[in-house]
Amino acid sequence: MNEIGNFGDIGFFDREKEKEEILSILKFKPQLINFIYGPINSGKTTLITNLIENLPDNYVVFYINLRERTFPSFMEFLNILFYVKPEKGIFKKIMNKLRSYSPDVISDMGHLGKAFGFPIPEETLKKIFSKENPNDAFVYILEIIRNVKKEGRTPVLIIDELQKIGDIKINGHLIYEVFNFFIRLTKELHICHVFALSSDSLFIEKIYNEAILQGRSNYLLVDDFDEETAKNFLEKYGISKEEQEIVWNNFGGKPGYLSDIVNTKFRGKNINKEIQKTLKISKGQIEEIIYALKDENEEMFNGCIDVFEKFKNSDNFDYLNVTKYIRFLVEKNIIFVNSAEKNIKAQSRINLVAIREILKELK
Repeated sequence: MNEIGNFGDIGFFDREKEKEEILSILKFKPQLINFIYGPINSGKTTLITNLIENLPDNYVVFYINLRERTFPSFMEFLNILFYVKPEKGIFKKIMNKLRSYSPDVISDMGHLGKAFGFPIPEETLKKIFSKENPNDAFVYILEIIRNVKKEGRTPVLIIDELQKIGDIKINGHLIYEVFNFFIRLTKELHICHVFALSSDSLFIEKIYNEAILQGRSNYLLVDDFDEETAKNFLEKYGISKEEQEIVWNNFGGKPGYLSDIVNTKFRGKNINKEIQKTLKISKGQIEEIIYALKDENEEMFNGCIDVFEKFKNSDNFDYLNVTKYIRFLVEKNIIFVNSAEKNIKAQSRINLVAIREILKELK
């Protein structure tokens, strides 16, 4: 029973391959923007959080989490990008340099280690707010990063759920200003590692084809666990072979669902009953979305069913382009597009099971 206290780390269970790939990137000078993507709840944030917590002290990490936030304006974005610090010490020196562009700034960034945003004096933040010019913010951030480098340390910028700022407009879409800044940090100046996380596969599909990012970006898939890994995890927490098979057939390797199964086991509940309950909920949610289409837009309904048909005898399929039917189903978190491999699968195994049951009933 004592081992249950550790099951919260499931998202990082057996992620050595992904961890080693990220660590190998950090060993060399920054070259590319690194996009970490994958299905919903596949463990992307847990992986990167675990990595942050265990990096050596010579790394200075700036972690920006845009999850569960809406950004109707540039102001809202600034609110999470920065946190206010008194204008003294190094921050006052940085601002003096920005005002005068004097080359002789004494840096002292040793106290920084892992920060949730960039420290900034309140008055400076107000000035950036008043102008609503992204370049002012980026100039300030660049100076922070340069001072980290002068201290002989390695800056790492991580933005979680980057797609959340996709619709903000300031002289065009803010996201392109952000991309240009990332390119300057990595490809041009080689002074800061940049990682952008997203579970929005349409966003990844779009940026994968952006000319501005060609040859300037790298893509790392953090997927659900494969069958062997999922069963190894379940076995670790006392799930029987028979139960493992049932779980895999219905939940696949989705870390969140496997975590729920462990909880179910330790609460003494019937695993099969809990799976059926979850399946009923997932199926009902998909049916509500799909059958609403039948009443409102039969052409869209038929197109979505045609996409479902491709899952009848296969867990995934390749695509040539993202049709409006695929886009709709991705937006509703029913299916997942892997742009790097031009492949589509269900967002989760339980979605796949639900899709197949819906197809049977349609017949």
